Amino acid sequence: METVFAKSRWIWLPHACVNQYADFIEEFVWSGEGPVTLRISADTNYAVYVNGKYVYSGQYPDYPQYKIYDAFDIRPYCCRGNNRLAIRCSYVGEDTSTYAYAQAGLLFEVVSGPSVLAASGPSTHAREDRAYRSGRVEKVSPQLGFTYHYDACTEDDWLCSAGEGFAPCTVVEKNCALCERPIPRLRLREGSSLVCAQGEFWVKEEYPTAAETVYRSFMRHRTLAELGNPFRMETRLPSETGVRLASGASGVYVLADLCEETAGWISLDLEVPQDALVIVAFGEHLRDLRVRSFIDGRNFALTYRAHAGRNRWTERLRRLGCRYLQMFVFAPTVTLYDLNVLRTEYPAEPFYPDIADGLRRRIYQVGVHTLRCCMHEHYEDCPWREQALYAMDSRNQMLFGYAVFRDGGCYAQANLRLISHGLRSDGLLELCFPARVGVTIPSFSLYFVLAVAENYAQTGDAAFLREMCPTVESILRTFAAHIDASGLIPIFSGEGYWNFYEWKPGLDGGAIFRDFELPVQYDSCLNLLYRLAAMRWESARTAAGEEPDEEAPRRQERLRAAIERAFYDRARGAFAVTKKGGEAEGYSQLSTALAVVSGCMPEERDTMIRSLAEDRSLTEVTLGNKLWLYEAWLAGGESNLSLVLQDIDRTFGKMACQSSTLYETSDGADDFELAGSLCHGWSAVACYIYNTFARGKV
Repeated sequence: METVFAKSRWIWLPHACVNQYADFIEEFVWSGEGPVTLRISADTNYAVYVNGKYVYSGQYPDYPQYKIYDAFDIRPYCCRGNNRLAIRCSYVGEDTSTYAYAQAGLLFEVVSGPSVLAASGPSTHAREDRAYRSGRVEKVSPQLGFTYHYDACTEDDWLCSAGEGFAPCTVVEKNCALCERPIPRLRLREGSSLVCAQGEFWVKEEYPTAAETVYRSFMRHRTLAELGNPFRMETRLPSETGVRLASGASGVYVLADLCEETAGWISLDLEVPQDALVIVAFGEHLRDLRVRSFIDGRNFALTYRAHAGRNRWTERLRRLGCRYLQMFVFAPTVTLYDLNVLRTEYPAEPFYPDIADGLRRRIYQVGVHTLRCCMHEHYEDCPWREQALYAMDSRNQMLFGYAVFRDGGCYAQANLRLISHGLRSDGLLELCFPARVGVTIPSFSLYFVLAVAENYAQTGDAAFLREMCPTVESILRTFAAHIDASGLIPIFSGEGYWNFYEWKPGLDGGAIFRDFELPVQYDSCLNLLYRLAAMRWESARTAAGEEPDEEAPRRQERLRAAIERAFYDRARGAFAVTKKGGEAEGYSQLSTALAVVSGCMPEERDTMIRSLAEDRSLTEVTLGNKLWLYEAWLAGGESNLSLVLQDIDRTFGKMACQSSTLYETSDGADDFELAGSLCHGWSAVACYIYNTFARGKV
């Protein structure tokens, strides 16, 4: 078996800091014969260039103990004789919702057959990058971490020839297991944008961040003709001739519409007569008649300092998700050739069934695009605000994706494996992966169990099921040990536990962060999810040939009886949300639907299904939990399919017709204090329903 990185050492700069950018160079000689393979791993991200040509960027997110390396052919970029390998790295340096803190480092080797042509080590030269601003800067969001500032005025030609400030790097110690990338690399797709507005802006006051400064600037719309473009009414970018903009104000702005939700790397091409600051805001809507770049401390903007003359730049280390880009150029004139996003896509081909109904066909298409925007190296809850992998969100995306993308469940398995490395010492999973967050949601660990069982149902892969077994059983043991004398699981009352189920009063878990313990309380959703997860896990493992747990049926029967006694209201035909001090409180579609799906009160099933359809006093499920409602209705038989399809029409029809993606919640952009996501993978439930239950009936 080939030994990888036998001659390589982990390296970095002599001193590491948060939000650091570093450049590395290595020369190697190639005979011109045979393959040339680069293997590389970085903490946190990398972009590779060979002889000045861009090759690839995109470290697979991982954990300190579970490190991923890429291996790819670089022969097309090499020449006979001397070659120059240049690698630009970024390092986050602190925990976020998308990164778990680890020692900064870069590891690489270039091999041709049995020969190692180059390897990272003390002879590799490095420097702190001259163009990116290293150190602590403002954050896009708490989940995404730092934004970036790039200064093209300080660029040199280090990708192709000697640059200033390089010195031998430092060898660092990283104790980790190395695994090859488990999924295909992302592919790139060029796109276009439409200039939909332009004009002048005035900055009367500078605020702490660039995002807030431009958000609070004064803008005046001007036609393209007024700004120096006679007879030009509409402009698509990229443009060979460019769009000329001139103003006597603080500068000029341009608003570009990518025409659909897009995820990828920002790409700029502009010409200015002098060095000039450029601020680019990115967002999903224009409800404020501009891009909403500053939202309650979040900063959806980046800065680029353009040098005099023509500037062509594509950022390669931070992916953005947005539909609109708004560029503010602090210069009297600018010629704009391009303002765009280079699309980065996971290479999975979607399946499009024959859907006769036009509205439902549109809902399906928008659902597929939503799912695609939320899958890159791993599933993401949304491409704009967080790009975070959650167990609950991804369980939906996996289930919906099985019906849309035909990859045999491999992508889902890679995500589940990554999630499994986030098992905490308390037997629960982290909130996000790979990450360390100061709080976790207990119920989300149960969604992981459901996702593993469902993956087996889709793939029949018993080996993968056994691989996940230690994590799953640790989670289930934790919940079983939490059952008290009532026969129920009380909420996790300590600090650091957020008892969340969905974004509705009584179900949202209250304060996310708190410094006090909660009183004893029993939540029906937590107990029902545990029952359902334990049942489906036992079913999956026995189907995979594992020895059945003889005690499981008795445990499940005791739990079922306790749940029914505590939460079921026979007069209403519904399950209460919670029980405090012996009193049941609140009634919801979610708790009642979970009861139906998990087989509670089977003799009352039809009554509960009728309540789910007719009782308007029940707290409605949110978009991310529509799946439970639909599964409960369909448990009553195929005759209820029309009920499900009509609800999909009502719930998703309008947003599908006015947007390219499906929203986080029904309130869209104005939810969460104006930070609602307009692209959330957990909402694409129609794709699953149409392909699984309604094939040929829509």
